Amino acid sequence: MKLESIKILVSEIDYKLGRIEFFKERLEKWENKEEREYEQSQRRLAKLIDETTNLLQIMKLEELDKFKEYEEIAKKLDEHT
Repeated sequence: MKLESIKILVSEIDYKLGRIEFFKERLEKWENKEEREYEQSQRRLAKLIDETTNLLQIMKLEELDKFKEYEEIAKKLDEHT
């Protein structure tokens, strides 16, 4: 994989990991869990986890050395799916 492609992949993974943390914190603090927005946030979090897991799988196939930096994160995300 080209260096520029690796940078883009890493950047996208890091961005999605940040969004996952944002939604986790947001959902933990939510008071009325019956609200429609709560359900939407749950779905968005699940989608982000799936997308990030897919990107990590690509990294694992294409750039195993770089993947090793994210291996623990990948294991934690797999636990959520």
